[in-house]
Amino acid sequence: FQVQQKDKSDEEVAHAINQKLGDTPGISYSEIASRAYDCGRTELAIKLLEYEPRSGEQVPLLLKMKRSKLALSKAIESGDTDLVYTVVLHLKNELNRGTFFMTLQNQPVALSLYRQFCKHQERETLKDLYNQDDNHQELGNFHVHSSYSEKRIEGRVGALQNALDEYYKAKNEFAAKATEDQIKLLRLQQHLQEDFDKPYLDLSLHDTVSNLILDGHCKRAEQLYREFKIPDKRYWWLKISALANRGDWEEMEKFSKSKKSPIGYLPFVEISVKHHNRYEAKKYAPRVTPEQRVKAFVLVG
Repeated sequence: FQVQQKDKSDEEVAHAINQKLGDTPGISYSEIASRAYDCGRTELAIKLLEYEPRSGEQVPLLLKMKRSKLALSKAIESGDTDLVYTVVLHLKNELNRGTFFMTLQNQPVALSLYRQFCKHQERETLKDLYNQDDNHQELGNFHVHSSYSEKRIEGRVGALQNALDEYYKAKNEFAAKATEDQIKLLRLQQHLQEDFDKPYLDLSLHDTVSNLILDGHCKRAEQLYREFKIPDKRYWWLKISALANRGDWEEMEKFSKSKKSPIGYLPFVEISVKHHNRYEAKKYAPRVTPEQRVKAFVLVG
């Protein structure tokens, strides 16, 4: 009855109803608010909803009354993630794209949840969000992620090139260099695949070099070592491991004499013994440094 009184302000009516009903069990302020809304008293309905303790009852009615931004604030206050998602997706359908994004900008919690949603459901929208924020770092990450879903090599290189541009704008030199190297590696792997008719695409740099040595293409492996500036120690370990796996002891001995080993000669002994070749291991034992020589001779027996 009171919701229909026209001679009192919304504030007064809401207060009077609350004074009368208080927190009486079984009383639903959202139902009374809904009645007020049906009577054309939207502001009264909103005031009554202030007394409704259950966010799950408040929020749907606020959405029905086209008070979406207030509904979003209430949903965020409640800490109920599902409720926030409900309002965000409602806003997405109700508002134009620009207004929707601007609304989210003012609500970091909702924006964060919507980004999570987009990561799994609407990746292109995610790109728009990052563009609006001029977030070049995340745009770079977005393009790297997109490159993995590209089937053709040109598509992948294109996506990585986009990522590279964004990383430069973000002044992230480390990410830019890593992306540049990845583009270079993909191009090289494409040529290797064409030249040797073997799968090289998508291998790591380490595995690409290792496979080249295993397949007897030491010169091409050397080319990658120089182009990608692989540290000497890492390359020597990689090469002697691959040569031992291949059983190419002659090449391994030749390599050991090519220049002074940056990893010493104990690894040559250890790898030879690991592959049950004590004969080869004995060749390297005398070349091991004095402090490691005892260990080397124990290994070769």
